[in-house]
Formats: sequence, structure tokens, C-alpha cells
Amino acid sequence: RVLFPHLLGRAMRTLLLLFTLCNSKCFDPATLVSLPDGTAKPLGDFCIGDTITSWNQHFGRSESEIVDGVWWSRGDLYRIPFGNRSVLATADHPFWSHSKRCLVSLSPNETEAKYGFTGVQGMDRWEELSDEQGAPVPLTGGPTLEKRQAPVVTLTVRNNHWFFVNGVRVHNKGCFHP
Repeated sequence: RVLFPHLLGRAMRTLLLLFTLCNSKCFDPATLVSLPDGTAKPLGDFCIGDTITSWNQHFGRSESEIVDGVWWSRGDLYRIPFGNRSVLATADHPFWSHSKRCLVSLSPNETEAKYGFTGVQGMDRWEELSDEQGAPVPLTGGPTLEKRQAPVVTLTVRNNHWFFVNGVRVHNKGCFHP
């Protein structure tokens, strides 16, 4: 007999959250993350407590935020091209779509199932992502599979749940709220 069933339920939810985060698959470690001073740093070099540029969705602007988690895993990486840049991301990672005004990913059903989001749409080759000022960043081609079961990493951000990789806005997936 369980003496404190409410604590058991909370513990199970915490373990599920940690399992989901530890199995998060996101970006190539060399992916550049925007910093408040206008520079960028490879995602694989971040530590808890570092400061990044994030997006405050309530005020519609970029601002500084603290990294509160760095999560490593392995996953298949797809090249998503835009302008003269690209990003290597897993199919489940959510991006902000400037054109659709919602989360998009290469695998929206997986994104919704894994992270509890709703309304995630598929990213297509005509997608417009969003930059640090909220302006559109059109894709310049379709995603292509680049690496299989490669090391991948993501961040969780303390308050604002968005950050910028190679200049485009992505969700940190750790808060489970778009």
C-alpha cells in the first residue's frame, strides 16, 4: 500500500519529464546560438548559467535569458537551408513559423506526441521562419537527411522558452508550452 499516492504521481511525472528531456533530439553541437552581445557560440559549448538571446513572446522582442539545462543525445540530423545559411536539426524540433504564426517541425506528429504541444504544423520548403527581430527568413530549399545517429544537443531556457540557432527562432522544448 502506498502511503502518499500524490507524491508517487508527482515523482512519476518528474521521471517522465526527465526521460523526455534526456531523449530530446535537437541540433548539431556546432550550431551557433545567438548571444546578447551580438556574437554567437556553438551549442555544444554551453553550460548551465550561461546567457543567451531569447525571444519574449509576450512583448514581441529579443532579450537576454539564462540557460538552465543542456541536454545531449543522438539523432538523425536534417539540413534545413535558408539564405546563405542552414541548420542541422532533428525532425522533431519545433521552429517558429513567421508565415503560419505557429510551431512547425519536419515531423509535427512526433513533436506533439513527445512534447505535449498542439497545433504543430509541418515545415515545407516554402516555409518562412523568424529571425531575432521577428522578420521572415524564407527557406531556400527542402530539408535533406545529413547525418544518422549523430551527437545532438539542446538547451532549456529559464523564463522565455525560445532561443535562436543560426539566426532563426526555435523552441527550447523543456517547458512544454508554446
